[in-house]
Amino acid sequence: MSALVLAATLLACNGNGAKTDEATTEATTDTTAATAATETPAVQTVNAKFVEFTLGDAEHYSFEDKAGKTYDFGGCEDKSVEFGVQVPEGEANETNQGWGSNKALQGKWFDLKYIVRKQPLYQDGPEGDVQVITEAKMVQ
Repeated sequence: MSALVLAATLLACNGNGAKTDEATTEATTDTTAATAATETPAVQTVNAKFVEFTLGDAEHYSFEDKAGKTYDFGGCEDKSVEFGVQVPEGEANETNQGWGSNKALQGKWFDLKYIVRKQPLYQDGPEGDVQVITEAKMVQ
């Protein structure tokens, strides 16, 4: 009888050990995924001219560098510069949703810092890589 109890105890311990290993593996995987999700994206820079701001399916901040390369940023975290402004009530429509370009800034050059991060490509849309301005300084 005691041999039966000993065998049952050993089997129970071995069974729990496998579950513990699975739980440890799952915890490690969850921690790795959380760490990857919280990593800070690399900051990139560009000197570019402000072309226009539009608000349609998402925010679009359009810029062009000296070589003619265009940039379409999907957000701007720097609130010190207002690239987008509300349009007069009579000009608001479904397409512009009441927002337009700040004409005083169009054609001006900016030193921009930006990151690329995963976020919805448009409202309720799928996620994708989006360039987002983190800092904008007008160049005199």
